[in-house]
Amino acid sequence: MKKIILFVIIFLFQISLAQNERVAAIGNPSIAFKDFDLDLNLYDFGNNYAWLIEDHTFDVLYIRPSVNFQSGDYRRFYDPEKSSKYLLSFDGTKILKDGAFRGYVIYEIENRVNVNLALSRYPYNGVPFRMTDTTTGNFLYNGPRVGFQYSFIPVRDFYVGLDLNYQIVDGLKNIYSRAKSLWRNIDGSLNLAYKFSDDFVVGGKLTLLDNKESIEAKSEDLFDAEIFNFRGDTYAFRRRSQTVEQTYREKLARYDFATIISPVQDVTIGLKGNYLNSNLKTQFPYGTLKEYEEGHTVFEDYGTTLKMHYFPTKNLLFGFEGSFDNYSSWSRISEISLMVWKWKIQTITVGSGASYKFSSIPLILVSEIKYGKIKSDSSKYIDNIFSNYDEPFYSTIFSFEYEIFKKVFLRAGYNFNKFGFDVVRGGKDVSLSQFSAGIGIYDFKSIQIDYYISYAIQSNSFQNNKFLNSQLSIKIFNY
Repeated sequence: MKKIILFVIIFLFQISLAQNERVAAIGNPSIAFKDFDLDLNLYDFGNNYAWLIEDHTFDVLYIRPSVNFQSGDYRRFYDPEKSSKYLLSFDGTKILKDGAFRGYVIYEIENRVNVNLALSRYPYNGVPFRMTDTTTGNFLYNGPRVGFQYSFIPVRDFYVGLDLNYQIVDGLKNIYSRAKSLWRNIDGSLNLAYKFSDDFVVGGKLTLLDNKESIEAKSEDLFDAEIFNFRGDTYAFRRRSQTVEQTYREKLARYDFATIISPVQDVTIGLKGNYLNSNLKTQFPYGTLKEYEEGHTVFEDYGTTLKMHYFPTKNLLFGFEGSFDNYSSWSRISEISLMVWKWKIQTITVGSGASYKFSSIPLILVSEIKYGKIKSDSSKYIDNIFSNYDEPFYSTIFSFEYEIFKKVFLRAGYNFNKFGFDVVRGGKDVSLSQFSAGIGIYDFKSIQIDYYISYAIQSNSFQNNKFLNSQLSIKIFNY
C-alpha cells in the first residue's frame, strides 16, 4: 500500500514530515551536504537502527509542531480538492549504560475537502479494487503514531538494533454515506551490523509490516447505504444494505543491506540495496463468510543506491549518487483467478553536487543536480487500457546558510524539478518549483530552535497544485 506514496516522496519532494528543519530549509539536499541527521553512515544512509548507538551519542528531545496545506486542480478523479494536515511530535533519545534508546509520539489531524466518491484513505495505492459511494464530501482523519528504536552491542564490534512502530487513524466522511475508516499499521525490524574497522562496516535489516484499513458505510435513516465496488476504472457492482463493509489487508516483508567503506582518506562510499514483497487482499462480508476475498494484489520492489563523499579540503565536499529502482505489481479477481491489472515502474537516477563552507565569512553554499529516466508499463486488462512511457526527469537545488548573528543562522533554498511524465498523477511535462527558507537560533545553553517554511507549485500545461509546509523544532538537551 506504500508503493505510489513512496514514489511521491522520492521524486516530487512534497508534503513529507521533515525530520531535520535545517536540511528542509535549504531545499532537502541529499548528495553533497552533511548534517547531524544527514551523514553517510549506516543509520542515516542505510536506515539501519543497529547504528543508532554510534549516530546518537547524547540525550536530546525534539518537540515539533508542523502544518501542511495542499490545493489545486492538477488532481486525479478521486483526489480531494484541497487538504490540510496538522502534526505534533515528541522525539527523544536517551543514552543508556548498555545501549541507546529512541522513542517518538506523533499525533496528526488531516482534513481532506471535497473528496470525490472515494471511501478508502489511499484510493491510488496501486490496487484496482476500490470502494466508492455517490457523493463528494469532506474526510477528517486523526490518530496517533508511536514507536521506538533500541540499539546495543552484545559483543565487540557487533551491533543489534530493534524497532517497533504502531499507528491508528480514524476517518469520517461528513455527509452520506457517513463512511467510517479505521486505518491501522504495525511494523518492526531486526537490524544487525558489524564493524570490521573504522573504515569498513556492513549491516542488514529485516522489516515486517501488517497494515489494515476497515471501511464501514452505515445508513442513519430508513434508506440503505448504496456502495459501488470498482474493479478497475470502468466496471463496478452495487451493494445496498443498512451497513456495507470492506477491508484492505496487507502483509509485507522487506530485506535491506548496506555497507560503508572509506578506501582512502577523505573518501567515503556507501552502497545499499533492498528487496520487498507484499500481499494485499481486498475483502468484504458475503453471506455466511466473515471475509470474502474479492481481490488479491502482489507487490515486488527492489533497488540499489551508490553514494560517495569526497573532501578535497576540509571546507569543500563533493558528492555523487546513482540509483536503480524497480516497482512491479499484479492484481487478480480471486474467485476466478482473472488478471485485472499488471504494472511496472523502473527508475534510473544519477546525481552530483558540492557544498562549500567559506573561511572568511560564515556562509555555506550548496548545489546539486540529478538526472534520470522513468520507464512505466501498465496493462489494465479489465478496462482494455494499455500504456507505456519512457521519459526523462531532472532536478536541481541551489541553497545557502548564513550566520547573520552569533549562533543565529538564516537559510534558504530553491528546487526545480522537471518530469517528462508524472507516473503519480498521469500528467506530461510536469514541473515542480519549490522555495524554502528557515532560521536557526542556537544562542541558548540547553535549547536550540529551528524553523522552516516552504512553498511549492506543481504544474503541467493547464493545471497546477500548490503546497505550503511549515515546521518548528525545539531541541532540548539533557532533559
